[in-house]
Amino acid sequence: MKMLQIDKRWFIWVTFLMFTLPGATKTVALPAYTPPAQYIILMIGDGQGANQIQAANLYSGQLPLHQTWPVHWMSTYEAGGSYEPQQAWSDFNYVMAAPTDSASAATAMYTGIKTANGRISVSIDGQNRMFTITEKARQAGWSVGVVTSVYLSHATPGAWMAHNTWRSNGLAIFDEGLWGDPNTTGTTATHAAYDGGHGPTLPPVDVAIGAGHPAWGGSVYVNQGMRDKLAAESELPGEFFFVDRLAGSPDGGTRLLNAAYDATVTRLAGLFGGAGGNLDFRLADGSGYNPENPTLAQMTAAALHVLSRDPDGFILLVEGGAIDWAAHNNDMNRMLGEVSDFNQAVQTVITWVEALDNASDWNNTLVLVTGDHETGYLAAGPGQYPQQPLGEISPRTLTLEKQVAGSDLRASWEDTDNDSSIDMGETIYWAWNTRGHTNSLIPVYAQGAGAELLDDYRVNDDPVRGAYFDNTGLYAAMALAISGNDIYLPLVGK
Repeated sequence: MKMLQIDKRWFIWVTFLMFTLPGATKTVALPAYTPPAQYIILMIGDGQGANQIQAANLYSGQLPLHQTWPVHWMSTYEAGGSYEPQQAWSDFNYVMAAPTDSASAATAMYTGIKTANGRISVSIDGQNRMFTITEKARQAGWSVGVVTSVYLSHATPGAWMAHNTWRSNGLAIFDEGLWGDPNTTGTTATHAAYDGGHGPTLPPVDVAIGAGHPAWGGSVYVNQGMRDKLAAESELPGEFFFVDRLAGSPDGGTRLLNAAYDATVTRLAGLFGGAGGNLDFRLADGSGYNPENPTLAQMTAAALHVLSRDPDGFILLVEGGAIDWAAHNNDMNRMLGEVSDFNQAVQTVITWVEALDNASDWNNTLVLVTGDHETGYLAAGPGQYPQQPLGEISPRTLTLEKQVAGSDLRASWEDTDNDSSIDMGETIYWAWNTRGHTNSLIPVYAQGAGAELLDDYRVNDDPVRGAYFDNTGLYAAMALAISGNDIYLPLVGK
């Protein structure tokens, strides 16, 4: 029988009334608030804002199930930045000024504290490590997992499992995440990317699946020695069972899932990659996927199978990291494919929660689906605010996307005179307004145990999006969902 979720505010109010009756004369420590969650799954579409989501839905003609959940809005700026609602909708350039990067955004979401761009779960000045949501989960006895379609030690997964002064120190971040010590396989004498560590993080993660395989362009973030260490230790007691991309073997997903289904596997590492280090880009029509790699959905399924063997619970990050990379390139085709891949991973999580063959359900599982920031300032046209509906998103209009003359930005429009300029009277379907990040509000879809806690962290109202909370509030909600608060009420006697 599953325990019903208890509303924290109701519990506090009732116990306060019970213990403030006449005659009560001392302070009593009441039982700790019953944790509402046993599993937390945070899913981040890196660079995914409202219009990336709208574009994918227009192309597919479908509304993913998770987008029927309650939607919240979240600000994303770095330390020292801002989000002023009125200014965001009256000064077009405002959200493009001093935008967050993935490292500072991830750190805010995972620690509840703002930091500077480039920092990986450390303070603004880079001097002090910060306590992360994964470390809080460890205190509760939970397992920790991470899945990504880009380098395993890139900014978003890196801040989940490590602490480092600078996001480019991928080798130190990888060592810390998988083995605890940021200098497990080397030092700065070996490579500068072993720098910036802030001591060990123990125990390290239990599941780590992603890209960055050194044989496919990932050596800045994961080197050959790391790959070889994983292979040499595979199947040893207490070590990772290791699966990686094998050239000429179009069964990467099958091999990964077979390892995950093995009941004896309690730690799993998967290392894959493609041209440029990330998994090969998927395109809007589903092409581009290389079966030597698993899909993001298959990696997610593998992580869930292994982590769910921990009876105490787990916390898992799933990142669709290349949505951001496609948006940086103003490439709608690749962006749509990556969002679709991410949506399939979300559906995999939903299916797992609702399956009858595991201990999860919506009373003990919290699923959060969001981005870390918006990339590309995608809009209905150049200089248009993003609340305007996008135009036709179809295979035909994808072929029309190209660089606009006189700028480095791309758009899709009916260029009737073939001059690469958007002229008066020509129909525009969409336009990218930057190749960088913005501080635009992004949506958060929440379902399950503790999902309503996000409402408690609202900081302001936006004239277009409505009430919103800051990304630091995401940490607060997850932290409360893990363990709640011990309740100590002073009892007033007569």
